[in-house]
Amino acid sequence: MLFCLEKSDSHRLIDVFEKGTRFYSQENAFHKRFVELFCTKEKFIFDCVLASTIKCLQKYQDDCKEVENQTNINQCEILIDFAWEKINIGHWKDVDVFWRKLYRIISFIKCVNLYISGGVIDAIKSCDMGLIMGAPIREELFTHEAADVISLGLSKEYTNIHVPTKRYVIPPRSLNIKEVPSINSPSLQYFMELLEPGTPFVMKNIISHWPAIKKWSPEFLRSKHGCRTVPVEIGSSYVSEHWSQKLMTLDEYISDYILSKSDSIAYLAQYELFKHITRLKEDISPLDYCAVSNSEVVTNCWFGPEGTVSPLHHDHYQNLFCQVYGYKRFIMYDRADDMHPHQHHLLKNTSQVDVESPTVTEEFPDMKEKVAWVVELGPGDVLYVPLHWWHHVRSLSVSFSVSFWWK
Repeated sequence: MLFCLEKSDSHRLIDVFEKGTRFYSQENAFHKRFVELFCTKEKFIFDCVLASTIKCLQKYQDDCKEVENQTNINQCEILIDFAWEKINIGHWKDVDVFWRKLYRIISFIKCVNLYISGGVIDAIKSCDMGLIMGAPIREELFTHEAADVISLGLSKEYTNIHVPTKRYVIPPRSLNIKEVPSINSPSLQYFMELLEPGTPFVMKNIISHWPAIKKWSPEFLRSKHGCRTVPVEIGSSYVSEHWSQKLMTLDEYISDYILSKSDSIAYLAQYELFKHITRLKEDISPLDYCAVSNSEVVTNCWFGPEGTVSPLHHDHYQNLFCQVYGYKRFIMYDRADDMHPHQHHLLKNTSQVDVESPTVTEEFPDMKEKVAWVVELGPGDVLYVPLHWWHHVRSLSVSFSVSFWWK
């Protein structure tokens, strides 16, 4: 793959490499943690590879040519394997964050060594793995910045060919359907009044100014960010016994599942993509309506082909769901309705009811009485989904959505 980085971006990247490596070298509290965890051998390797990386980086700048540093790369892989084992023992939430921080740091250091030895593709993949599996020390963004700058050198020109075509999927006629109301660009005060009934509504013309509305086609994402590795869900839905997750580049994902017909469904779902590919944040802007939140706003992205389904479930957040590209359909139910949730503790927020089944009211007779709030969203639409409201979501075309979760 052709790699071409502007001179200013090249200088910026080396600056990120230098600052990041020295920052991690001087993080005394992190270094002490090795000793507290009785990892003296790993601390020795860690200190050696950091010191050697600083020297190799200086040599790369002095000689203006690639540096042979396979020993550093091998040592990074030893530490990454060590951290990986620690991360994957037990439940994710119970993992000592130190191991995730170590994984992030070493992924960055490995990226530096790969880049200055000519391994550009492997360098950016190392950053992405650090971003997916690791954790930062305080608010540093060295790994984000390195990946974003390197990807500029792999960016390509593109032509939009794909046009999202909406497929009509009619809900079962036995459902008691109610149309979701639409409001045109409400003021913040009016928005707060709309929240009071605690029912869904659609807002028009509030994100039409986002550059993402015109830019985020599959071709754009593949050409500008195709080298980035992301986590993708494989399977019809997360309740399927065949459901799994896989890491792949956006280029692979878009080529194999978005722009080509595939025997299986893949979905980049509920992922904080803007914390990973930070350049994408430039194409959206925060919603003023989130100012009513009493907590941090969680921003998730949803990108997939026609036919992706999120089964009927509820979330522990209010949701402003923004449709950027393509079309989606929501079927929603009041949070007070008994929607027959699964009994397993991991699926208690997910219903056993398949609202698209032609026999849904035969399997669950009480569904005849419940009101199904149904709406189809297109580019620029923003749907308010109240806290704990049940919702089933189907992509009617290739689709990219952004959700703002808040409380």
